[in-house]
Amino acid sequence: MIDFLKTAIIRHLEETELYLFTLQDLKGETLKDLKNKEVIKPDGILFKIPAEGARPLGEVILHMIRSLEYYIRGIVINHWEALPYSIMEFTTIPEIVNLYQSVAKTFETYLENLSMDKLNEIVTDFNRPATKAELLLEMIEHSIHHRGQLSVYFRLLGINLPSIKYVI
Repeated sequence: MIDFLKTAIIRHLEETELYLFTLQDLKGETLKDLKNKEVIKPDGILFKIPAEGARPLGEVILHMIRSLEYYIRGIVINHWEALPYSIMEFTTIPEIVNLYQSVAKTFETYLENLSMDKLNEIVTDFNRPATKAELLLEMIEHSIHHRGQLSVYFRLLGINLPSIKYVI
């Protein structure tokens, strides 16, 4: 069971990375902004807010990265501290892609130390007691939620979605 979980999580990380590669592969100097019909530079897409009240695209991506690292560090080594990644620090797509790849590599290292015994441990520091297995599931649900949000953002910004090869 643990190998199945690890494989599924690695697949999720790889599929999520496709969204970042899609942004990185934007060619040329401009991208049409559908809302304002203005021309923006590719890295400028990170600061675009596709709907009133929404977070900028780059902030959503950084939130996903921060959350993945937060959960896995907490689950594996009991270190529950949010990291301060900011859109003001990571202002270009290559910087965000490099950060994601670094966090994914660290994530895989933590994953190697994940065991069923570890997943059965109970954490009592949050809203309610939960096993680390429940927290791992919550991490995946949280990440999938934001990947769906990225899909909507991409569509609103006129960016083609990456092709993900699902089983069905």
